[in-house]
Amino acid sequence: MKKAVWLFAGGPMQAVAAKKIKDDGYQLILTDMNSDCYCARYADEFIALDTFDIQANLKIAALLKNKYKIKAVVTIAADCHSTVAHIAKYLNLSGIDPEISRTCRLKYKTREILTKAGLSQPRFEVVNTIQEAKKFASDLDLPVVMKATDNSGSRGFSFIESSKAINDENFKLALNNGSTGKVLIEELLIPLKGVISEQSVETLWVNGKMYWLNWVDRIFRSDIKFLGLDTDIYDNLGWAVELGHINPAIHERDLKENVEDLIYRAGIAIGSQKQKDAHILKADIMLTDSGPIILELTPRLSGGWDSSGTTPARGADFIGGAIEISINKKINRNIIEQYFSYKHEELFSAVV
Repeated sequence: MKKAVWLFAGGPMQAVAAKKIKDDGYQLILTDMNSDCYCARYADEFIALDTFDIQANLKIAALLKNKYKIKAVVTIAADCHSTVAHIAKYLNLSGIDPEISRTCRLKYKTREILTKAGLSQPRFEVVNTIQEAKKFASDLDLPVVMKATDNSGSRGFSFIESSKAINDENFKLALNNGSTGKVLIEELLIPLKGVISEQSVETLWVNGKMYWLNWVDRIFRSDIKFLGLDTDIYDNLGWAVELGHINPAIHERDLKENVEDLIYRAGIAIGSQKQKDAHILKADIMLTDSGPIILELTPRLSGGWDSSGTTPARGADFIGGAIEISINKKINRNIIEQYFSYKHEELFSAVV
């Protein structure tokens, strides 16, 4: 049987991964709902399925394992890591524990675990009805945000000034962008002024040890004037829509050390230190007056053209590394140096 690597999601941000898989001599199995997706052109075997449908993809895996010698299953910059975790476990391949992936996927589960571990988190509640959402906001008596329980980025996100501002439209926006039939409502975090307040951090965990890979400053509407840009082209976009990033983030050393400790403690809380082999853990954080606070954890590489754009521009190959650690269970210092170290640390790279 021909050796293959199974990639989940085939948009433009996955193109680097698709090409690397092919260049390394593997057959590319690709799963994406859209048969005309960007990476379909590279696929040797295209599976037109929802990347979040675990059971449907497990059925396909039972067929594919008799056709290919599947060496790895991966996703890059896409939130279908739960499906990837289940497929990897079924095929006895290297991968994150499905339960850890589920914890990261369900934002309220992450909140619960990090709060229990003593890490600062916004006050929150998972609600079933608009009445429950209004009661939480009223009791809190502070601005809140409503969001989907299990989606990424700004999907389903609404800023709510008070309980009176909660309505059918913004409640259904959060509800319809999730898959649990519930809505997450939580205290609005106030970003630290005078800095770019949101970052993405990527780390590599190998047999319980965390390696700091990178962090980037994430750019939102509130950062435009801070950066000295005189433009109104983003005025119609929501406040939670990411506009770009600067790689690496630019902050004081003591703040970086605080963030590194925060991510390590969060990884311990969700069980990363108990995992065999290697895996990626990404965290989105916000800097506040109370210190850095984790917004979400995800066992995958960054999207937003970070791992597929600015990181390669600075001379690292996180995507190649993610594929390599999915294939090779014996991770050593040479692999870490080859893929996860910047050859041009002095360079800055940005995407808008």
